[in-house]
Amino acid sequence: SIATFSLGTTRRVEFVPLGSNHTRVVHTVDAENNSLYVMHPGCQSVLQHRVIPGDSSECSEHVRYSISFRKYNSVSEPNLSESPNISRESEPDKKPEHGTPDTPSVPALRASLLVGDSFLARLDVDRLGKSKKTVLNLAKGGFKIPDVVESINRFKANKANDKYLIDQIFISVGTNDIRFCKSGVSHIKGQLFGLVRLIKNIFPGAKVFFQSLLPLPITYTNRSYVIRNVLHLNNLIYQVCFHERVFMMDVFRAFIFKGFRTPRLFPDAISDIHPNTRGIGG
Repeated sequence: SIATFSLGTTRRVEFVPLGSNHTRVVHTVDAENNSLYVMHPGCQSVLQHRVIPGDSSECSEHVRYSISFRKYNSVSEPNLSESPNISRESEPDKKPEHGTPDTPSVPALRASLLVGDSFLARLDVDRLGKSKKTVLNLAKGGFKIPDVVESINRFKANKANDKYLIDQIFISVGTNDIRFCKSGVSHIKGQLFGLVRLIKNIFPGAKVFFQSLLPLPITYTNRSYVIRNVLHLNNLIYQVCFHERVFMMDVFRAFIFKGFRTPRLFPDAISDIHPNTRGIGG
């Protein structure tokens, strides 16, 4: 968290999407004299902020001072000798009173979890983990958000998975949910919120990464709503990630550059846009 306390004249603070061209302002704050605003964890992973300059005069009435307070999560081990309320019974050298050695606890196996549709289902978990990190893939082609929720609940209910400590979760959903939504995709927002909150509840210590939608193939019959649905759902994903303080991977942005025409951005129906060793559409 970052807390900023302002003194002096008022300045406007603008927030823009991280990595953007700084033209789309998504939120503003007027930092007035004796005011405090807080950027909670996750804010700087999706947004960057800037202070709009005012009068550059040295006159005191035009000067603003700001004091920032930052909180970092400590990764050091606690000093038990300075913490009288912390039990010392878990020290490794301490023997039980009856002389029976403690059974050493089995360390959890850290793992990354992939959930979602065919974009993730096709990925090679061995190559992703580089033989150093366990990667578990629950994704399956054709999955919609309710299917993903069910797969996560099944994973949690299986006691054999208790050995895993899930520290990263990657999500790819939406393609199958919006494909035939001719009247818009606003109804999916609640499902997205429900999915993220379920994941945060089951895996409270994990970092969550939400992938935006890639451009989808279009046909003559679906052209009028597929393009609109992709853009709208990506905006919904951004809103959910911002609100729930999780990460968003904007892979759609990689397809947008100068001279990239709409017919190429949204290819015809025979194009395969799933990632593979030869690249998109290979």
